[in-house]
Amino acid sequence: MRYHIKQLKRFLIHEGMKEAAKRGKNLQFGLKERAIINENVFDNIYLPELEPGKVDVSRILFLGAENNFDEAKKFVIYQNMLEQLSNK
Repeated sequence: MRYHIKQLKRFLIHEGMKEAAKRGKNLQFGLKERAIINENVFDNIYLPELEPGKVDVSRILFLGAENNFDEAKKFVIYQNMLEQLSNK
């Protein structure tokens, strides 16, 4: 199940990155790193750095989920199932 969750997360992140590029959004990873698509400095998607080397990608996941509802639904259901199984 963890493998399926990881695969779905990768797919949604990939689709979210494509959607961000399609919309012309710049990506900012933490305070230092930036992927620039256009020259508008204020057209950013900010991804906060949780700890060194780890970035919160939830905003990119949401962009990927907008056009891929079925995969996003599976991702959430599998994650909830794994949480319930690990709590027992």
